[in-house]
Amino acid sequence: MTIDINIFLLFVFTVFLGYLGNLFYVKTKVPDVIWLLLFGFLIGPVFKLYDPEPFIRASSFMSIIALCIILFDAGINMDLDTFVKIFSRSLLLAFIYYFVNMIFVAVFLYSVFGGSLGFLNCLLLGAMLNTSPVTLSSLFHSLKFLNFDFKDVENTLLLESVISTSLSFICVITLIRLIISPGLSVVDSFRNIFLSFIFSMGFGSLSGCFWSFALNKLRGQKFNYILTIAMVFLIYIVSEGVVESSGALTLLFFGLLLVNSDSIFRKLGFERIFEVEISHLREFHEEITFLLKSFFFVYVGLITSISLNYMLTGLGASLMVLCSRLLVVRLYNYIVKLNVIE
Repeated sequence: MTIDINIFLLFVFTVFLGYLGNLFYVKTKVPDVIWLLLFGFLIGPVFKLYDPEPFIRASSFMSIIALCIILFDAGINMDLDTFVKIFSRSLLLAFIYYFVNMIFVAVFLYSVFGGSLGFLNCLLLGAMLNTSPVTLSSLFHSLKFLNFDFKDVENTLLLESVISTSLSFICVITLIRLIISPGLSVVDSFRNIFLSFIFSMGFGSLSGCFWSFALNKLRGQKFNYILTIAMVFLIYIVSEGVVESSGALTLLFFGLLLVNSDSIFRKLGFERIFEVEISHLREFHEEITFLLKSFFFVYVGLITSISLNYMLTGLGASLMVLCSRLLVVRLYNYIVKLNVIE
């Protein structure tokens, strides 16, 4: 019973802290993420009020929930014209940065461990490192006090992050297969990456159109948006397990097409056949996203472990990530001219 009460108290304090942190951010511009991470760190590693082990075991589950909610949120808050405008730029940036970063980190780890890991294993670790859409979304939320219109930058980087997440999943699986079966064709691996993107975009788009039609038919009924959340998780599961595509990219397209289906069909000359209550959907999902983000960052702080070796290795890998980012941005600037804000 004590454990249940402690978990319940964790829920209560997290919600209060998330709300107060948001109010504090409005006044001071100090990101609420800092307080959430600090709270999790204090109740976990510092004062040991909560055993991190059960939370660590649930890490994959928590990550999937966060990923689903955040990517769907990104999709429903992006209009189609913006997406068309930034897609090619995000795709190019994602591919260049992801592979350059993977090589930089792999070379660093290979040199640190003296080759004992093997270069393919180092590549595998490098392939796992990419910017999380959850973190990126929270970062841009924290920068809203700046007097700059960086919505296009936010959308570009968020889409890049989604593409990188998809690349990461595919590349990690491919590298594991290469380690287990060295004779595996690299060409087949790249073909799988291409097919995964096509399947993700196709399945996500079709699902978004279908659910727009369903919500249009169910308009006025109660609990439509709770049902939509269930649909989000179902689409992720089907995408990853049945279609064998990227669930992250699928959900982005699902959200994008869900709120833009009507405009697409009207541009194609069809009568108005979709009428989704977008404002209500976004308002409801904003509440869900707030709740999830609050728990996610408290959770991250709670499961953090302190180790000097890990910290030094992580710091070195982070420096490699920073160096690769600077290099790629300079290269990217030669290809696509960036403005001052970008």
